[in-house]
Amino acid sequence: MAQHTIPIEVRLKNILVATDFSPASLTALTCVLPLARQFNSTIHILHVIQPHGIDLKPAEDSTMCQQAHMEAQHQLEQLDTLVGSVPHQTWLRKGKVWEAVEDVLQSEHIDLIVVGASVKSELKKFFLGSVAETIVREAPCPVLAVGPHVSSVACGPSLAQLLYATNLWEESHHGLEYAIQLAIQYRSRLLLLHVVEQEEPKRSDHEWLSDYRRLLQHLLPERADDLSVEPVLRVEVAKNSTARILQVADEIGADLIVMDVCPEEPWATHLQDKVFEIISSAKCPVLTVRTKNERASSLVETEDASEVDNTDEATTSS
Repeated sequence: MAQHTIPIEVRLKNILVATDFSPASLTALTCVLPLARQFNSTIHILHVIQPHGIDLKPAEDSTMCQQAHMEAQHQLEQLDTLVGSVPHQTWLRKGKVWEAVEDVLQSEHIDLIVVGASVKSELKKFFLGSVAETIVREAPCPVLAVGPHVSSVACGPSLAQLLYATNLWEESHHGLEYAIQLAIQYRSRLLLLHVVEQEEPKRSDHEWLSDYRRLLQHLLPERADDLSVEPVLRVEVAKNSTARILQVADEIGADLIVMDVCPEEPWATHLQDKVFEIISSAKCPVLTVRTKNERASSLVETEDASEVDNTDEATTSS
């Protein structure tokens, strides 16, 4: 089998959960517990006391800081009970959130960061400028983002259906490696999806879409042979790829969406539309994996169409 995805080691030994004690961060912690049990992971729960930004007298400032520390410690102890027998450690820091996250990330060799995202007044824009956005953008390791539409009830012990959504631009598709490893571990069904955007979607033409289907097939590494269920490769045409990815996730009852993020690309429309809006609206957690960014158009031109698998699908959606 042709191999485009560069093999990487998928490790989930240490998981960091950044919490502000909000309902969203509590849901995020609940969602990651089954994953930690499955991979025998250690969970690191971090809360950061941020500067209050109020000009107070030294005595008043000291009192306020002590009170905030005591309240935070009490809430961390409550989370201690929630995590139960899963190996875990709590961290209480003061300062800027990302600096504290980065410090624990390095000192504890964190393999995955988990963060909850709350609802704001404008759903499509709530993510931008938030702590969750900073973590997704800056983290060198994968980030599991649990958006405002994810219910803790939906975070069960199994991942029956995984969706890997790709725009086929990335030089490496590390997210696919994670999707395959999780699918092997959970014996999940895996769907690889690419949506071709057209202003006025037309009926799918198998001839011109074959390049995209061929590249999807080419992404599968050798370890995909270990999947208990053969992965489905799907190319669709739609006006809005983000909306269609969310629709497909709902249609198949996805338990997890996996996507690559490209930090080398200017932080503008692409990532906001393709990642942040999906996190904002998805009914399941979204795993983002840092990857390189380079158009793979040369592969589209050079690969042999004979590699197209019979399980490929091509549909049109407006």
